[in-house]
Amino acid sequence: MTTKNLKSQIIDNINDIANGVRKDSNARLNLVVQLQEAETSKKFDFIIDLNDSDSNKDNYKGDFKTIHQINLIKQSHLKYLRDTFMQNFLGVKWKSTDKDNKAKLDALRDAMASYVCLSVNAKSMNKSILIQKNNSYFTGANKSKVFVNGEFVNKYCEALNKDNESEKALNFSELVRVSRAWYKAIGGEGVGKKTPFDSAITRATALIQDDLNAIEPFSLSSAKTKTLITYLVNDANKWLQAHKNNQEALKLKRSA
Repeated sequence: MTTKNLKSQIIDNINDIANGVRKDSNARLNLVVQLQEAETSKKFDFIIDLNDSDSNKDNYKGDFKTIHQINLIKQSHLKYLRDTFMQNFLGVKWKSTDKDNKAKLDALRDAMASYVCLSVNAKSMNKSILIQKNNSYFTGANKSKVFVNGEFVNKYCEALNKDNESEKALNFSELVRVSRAWYKAIGGEGVGKKTPFDSAITRATALIQDDLNAIEPFSLSSAKTKTLITYLVNDANKWLQAHKNNQEALKLKRSA
């Protein structure tokens, strides 16, 4: 894969995610794999300037470290990597203030946070975290899951690998879940505040509010909307009750 091809493939993938062309988990997982390709092929160095916040000062002196040399990965480090990858490797300048580009930045942010976690652990464990089988990292319907080292999953998110299998197939949300657990374990800040699941809920809520509060309410909805929202409310109530039950069960487990 040439540098030009990798760049264009990453940009195309991010554009598809942002435009909702590919809503499947594979698009985001593929972006994580593409970040790995960028690092292993040495087309992009995952290096952070620890003094970047002082870059505009007269006495500024860069302090560059690889992600494997930093004990505590912070949100500022991940943002630095996202921005330098975007500008120096992809050659684009997406701004969060631009509505069309914010989704692209969010997609790159989430994938970058997950990949940094995988890369650091691959180095410390001296083994691949993303696993290739039959020349592919992917499996499942529509290749919606990626093979991940089972020891890593069990160590940081036992619930996803209770039997400590040697490998597990995870979708993007599950991969993010393991990454979050790792960042929490090391005391870092980790993955962005919103998962794809959270973002979808936020978008749905905003649309409902827009329809309700419009100058002409219900102009965005259709004859099916009431039924769909009824289903949504019922499922949301079930989710809340299940979440409450889960929290109470965990509380009892901790006190036992």
